[in-house]
Amino acid sequence: MNSVRIALCAAMLAALPAQANQTSDAAIDPRLVERGWTLFERSEWKPARFAAAENNAIRVTTNNSTALIWRRLEDAVKQRRHLSWRWRVDAAMPPTDIRVKGGDDRPIALHVWFEDPPGRKSFFGAIRNTVIEALFGIPVSGRVITYVWGGTGKPGDAQINPHIGDDSWMIVRRAGGARPGKWIAERVDLAADFRRGFGEEAPAARMIAIAADSEDTHTASTALIRDIRFHD
Repeated sequence: MNSVRIALCAAMLAALPAQANQTSDAAIDPRLVERGWTLFERSEWKPARFAAAENNAIRVTTNNSTALIWRRLEDAVKQRRHLSWRWRVDAAMPPTDIRVKGGDDRPIALHVWFEDPPGRKSFFGAIRNTVIEALFGIPVSGRVITYVWGGTGKPGDAQINPHIGDDSWMIVRRAGGARPGKWIAERVDLAADFRRGFGEEAPAARMIAIAADSEDTHTASTALIRDIRFHD
């Protein structure tokens, strides 16, 4: 049995990105690091860039590139069931089909990771997540809801994330090309979205991430996000 476990763990490692880096001065503004954000990038792609902008916004730019930044949530907000934010897209790639790998570019997405209830993960799932966090510094265990600006779908369309699988639920908030250059306010019911996606009551949220992706279309994008707040 031990030999089987070792072989499976080796296969998991082989499937991970060749290298990832959580600190890159060129890709993340030091002011964002001071605010608790950490960069996660894949070495085989140019990283998207994350910069502090006016009114405490975060500007996300891509140029045939991809990356995300993430931060852990404070205990005071983990149990709150609603989330609001404002975002704006100034330049976007042509809308793509975000349901499939290799065609899922988007100018911005907001991810919310949730705690993983004890006993839900398999032995090998727990090993995989432990290895990823130890090597790359991003705590990926738990289910995730992704709110997307981009793609060819309609607002409200939802499905699993093709890169994550059954532990994910991806919801289109704004389709590609929606109101460029305009700030749009969003408010979502995390508890309701979790029940819709996973058929269970939502555990506590644990981490958020901001991402952008343009390497499939080899294009550029610019988006901003601010006022990310959790509410009862």
